[in-house]
Amino acid sequence: MSTKAAGKPLLLWIDLSCDQVAEQCIEQFAAQCRIVRTDGLDSLADAAAQTHADMLCLQFDRPDDHGLHLLLEIKRRFAALPITMLTLQHSEELAVWAFRAGVWDYLVLPLSSAERLRYLKALHALHELRLQPAGPAPRQRLARVERLPECVRLNRGAEARQPLHAALAHIDSHFRERIEEREMAELCRMSVVRFSRLFKQSCGIGFQEYVMGKRMQAAEDLLLNSDTPIAGIAGKVGFKDPSYFARAFRQHFGHSPSSCRQARQQADHLPPAIERASAAAAPPG
Repeated sequence: MSTKAAGKPLLLWIDLSCDQVAEQCIEQFAAQCRIVRTDGLDSLADAAAQTHADMLCLQFDRPDDHGLHLLLEIKRRFAALPITMLTLQHSEELAVWAFRAGVWDYLVLPLSSAERLRYLKALHALHELRLQPAGPAPRQRLARVERLPECVRLNRGAEARQPLHAALAHIDSHFRERIEEREMAELCRMSVVRFSRLFKQSCGIGFQEYVMGKRMQAAEDLLLNSDTPIAGIAGKVGFKDPSYFARAFRQHFGHSPSSCRQARQQADHLPPAIERASAAAAPPG
């Protein structure tokens, strides 16, 4: 193995998404990391024995009970191997469960540029730390078996998500527009009460909060990856009043849109290892 390759963090990767779309996500880390794909516990055991992996990445779309029990089993068998959970479906309840279960990091897909850079910095810092000589053996931490979050109860296959499929697809395409919960309930052929209850059980948050989250994620991505004025971004994600957008953004993220945009300049200052890797991966001008 070359010295250059040895200087990159080594990731083991298990794709637990329904459509097996890990390649699209792996591409974002391929230039800065060494990545070995594994299929399950048996191949993971072989890969872990043959390599000094820095991280195991478990990629989900909508986590189900099988996938989360697999995470717990991996954590039990490979206690020294840090785990990153990548998921398309996100809820506060799921994130809390993941960290209580002992995951090292929790990433919501698709990744923003700032989040990707933050994670790469942390990976390189972890890699450098793991290269240092080991000290005295730490006390073994008691394993905890966390009860699976309620929001994955219905994620046991495509048939379980089918009742809300039409509404989720419509929201993904039209979240910038005004969307009434009553209309989505009719689209799914449910009463508003049943739709509201099923939506919260499946997604972990209420309908309006889910739509707002979609708008906020789109706004954050525009703030970090474009020079569109903040007032223009407000309009692009469905807000007529820029002041209301700014208040909603601060309430959602805990900081203002202008602070978010400033983070882009801060994220440009990469550690030397990441800067070199990024430069090497860039196409010739």
